Amino acid sequence: MTDFDFHSVWTLPASADRVYDVLANAERYSQWWPQIRRVRTIDEHSGSMSIRSAVPLTLLVFGRREVEDSVARYLKVRLSGAMTGWSSWAVRPAGSGCIAEFRQQVAVSGALGSASKIAKPVFEWNHEAMMRGGHRGLSAYLSSP
Repeated sequence: MTDFDFHSVWTLPASADRVYDVLANAERYSQWWPQIRRVRTIDEHSGSMSIRSAVPLTLLVFGRREVEDSVARYLKVRLSGAMTGWSSWAVRPAGSGCIAEFRQQVAVSGALGSASKIAKPVFEWNHEAMMRGGHRGLSAYLSSP
């Protein structure tokens, strides 16, 4: 098993409330985040995502919403499938836009976990490429009329 602790901070050209609303609507991530290939709703609180970044490997991840706090603008999802753990978004105003802070702590096991022990820097680089794509995609989505 290999553990990963990811952290990204995005500066975005929209209000914190608008960005929170977009991030809370995970069913539409594939419309603006190129590395999220497919989203499927399972029930009111859970779904799955097919994710593929720079490394030619598609991961199927299941998420179950644990926290959805529109007042604090905080989201947290429990993850299972290709990786287990959690991810979260915290959104706060900043200047004329906002900051969206992403955190993720996951463990990868099985064959993928064995490969990630050897290639951990590649997996981290792959995640950074995914986050850059998401930041660019969300910035463009928020800037469109």
